[in-house]
Amino acid sequence: MENKILPLGSVVTLKGGDDTELMIISRGSTIEELDNHNGKRMVYYDYGSVVIPNGMQSPDTVFFFNRENVKSVLFEGYRNDAEVHFTNHYDSWVQASTVPKGKI
Repeated sequence: MENKILPLGSVVTLKGGDDTELMIISRGSTIEELDNHNGKRMVYYDYGSVVIPNGMQSPDTVFFFNRENVKSVLFEGYRNDAEVHFTNHYDSWVQASTVPKGKI
């Protein structure tokens, strides 16, 4: 699988998962998580997603993961010029960030 960031609307399954289909609705999301010492820290994930067919029923039904967690891409979302620009610059944007990448 190509290692470039997937476009919004893409549908994937995850490694180690139960083949639940997830639709990507956000990229590069920064969220607050508990760390190993019960403190809070900010981390980012490559993708935020919702379960198909339910969609986002509430904010806590958004599931976060990274490109290395993707098992298969079932559908790739829409690509226009803005999407191509975003894809081409995403890696440099996250490398310039001081926010660490989260892990699932």
